[in-house]
Amino acid sequence: MNIIDFIPYGKDNAISRKQLCAITGLPDRMMRHEIERARKQYAILNSQDGSGYFLPSSEEKPLVERWIRQERHRSEQIGNSTLGAEKWLVGDSDGKRIAVHGYVRRKHKVAEPERQIENQLHF
Repeated sequence: MNIIDFIPYGKDNAISRKQLCAITGLPDRMMRHEIERARKQYAILNSQDGSGYFLPSSEEKPLVERWIRQERHRSEQIGNSTLGAEKWLVGDSDGKRIAVHGYVRRKHKVAEPERQIENQLHF
């Protein structure tokens, strides 16, 4: 079974995940996984208004562009939502420590290189 066979073209024909589960007999968690997997190959969109999932028609290019912007913004916001917890884990109250893949290091200023006069050599 390919989930793409059950998703219609056009926003006006969108199908809810609940309806997809009823048609396919798959539980909701598995349906979400199948949609996620199919999205790697197909442009499966869903609207914020809850109308459901659909494949965009050729006239719906603006919807695709808007959906991509929306999803990228959501992804960015999810990434930012962990910042406070990460600071808490490293005990950062002064903003001078950063977590780097499980390690903690102190922030430090990078020294400015010495200015040199043209053709002057330092030994």
